[in-house]
Amino acid sequence: MTTESERAREFVLRLLSNPALNDFADLQKEEQIIRFLRTNAARLAPALAGHRFFPGKSWQEIFPLLSEALYRMTDRQLLPELKSIIGGDISFSFMPFLQLPLSRVPDVRNQITAFLEKLLANGLARREFTGAYAAIRFRVIDRYMDEVFARKSYVHFELTKVQRLRLGKEEMRGMIHATLMLKPAVHMVAARSLDEQRGRSRSIRHELAETIAHALRRQLPLVPERLIRSAVNTGLSFTDNRFVDATSRIAAIFAARCRSYHPRMGVDRGADTPDKSWMSTARRNHRFHGFDIRMLDEFHNIAAENGW
Repeated sequence: MTTESERAREFVLRLLSNPALNDFADLQKEEQIIRFLRTNAARLAPALAGHRFFPGKSWQEIFPLLSEALYRMTDRQLLPELKSIIGGDISFSFMPFLQLPLSRVPDVRNQITAFLEKLLANGLARREFTGAYAAIRFRVIDRYMDEVFARKSYVHFELTKVQRLRLGKEEMRGMIHATLMLKPAVHMVAARSLDEQRGRSRSIRHELAETIAHALRRQLPLVPERLIRSAVNTGLSFTDNRFVDATSRIAAIFAARCRSYHPRMGVDRGADTPDKSWMSTARRNHRFHGFDIRMLDEFHNIAAENGW
């Protein structure tokens, strides 16, 4: 006789086999399935409570079984990929600029990997990791940094002159990728305080950011403080805090953009391309999200000119 966990796995496998999910990153697939289950709970509950799956059980009992099976299946794919990305795909060549010798980079990689495995066990942080991970997985930052360095306009000025990152293009990509990797730690370290202070805004207050940064330094003692602050400050509103690092502002924008990113999304005749459309909407709502409107303007122009 099959166990409940085996039946849950069987049902989740059916959902994951949907060809519409093929091009998404693992956490994006997971998020879409969780959304599907919640949206269709009223229709699914009677069918799944039948004799074939979970006879006599309520939806409140069934949903945890399905979500747990989904998380386990995602992690089997995600964790090895995560180790590969941190172990080689992300360049940590920027570390000497942050006063960390290259000889210590392998230790930093291991510490970040172990931390992220723990982070993924936290539901809120896991959801916040979706967009950050997709941005890295699909290397969306790479093509935008190519344009930023070619233009040497506002974004380049904010990175090199205001934040004073004397880095080449490859090192700058690595710094932003590492910022994205650690961004969801905000939700892992201070979830309760975040709920209390966030209110109706999408951003956190400076005092809470300081508390989170202090806690992260204890958990990630090998990671340079400037990188930790770059990650934590992704949660600050640039509208209220004009001193937010440029790397933080960029990571916040692309983590939000890539939560629903589809690498091969088609474009209807006469419609805006996906990135251009998203940037247009983000510009209108930049105060709510705490985004830098001038960065959005530049990224919008880049997307428009390149058909992204």
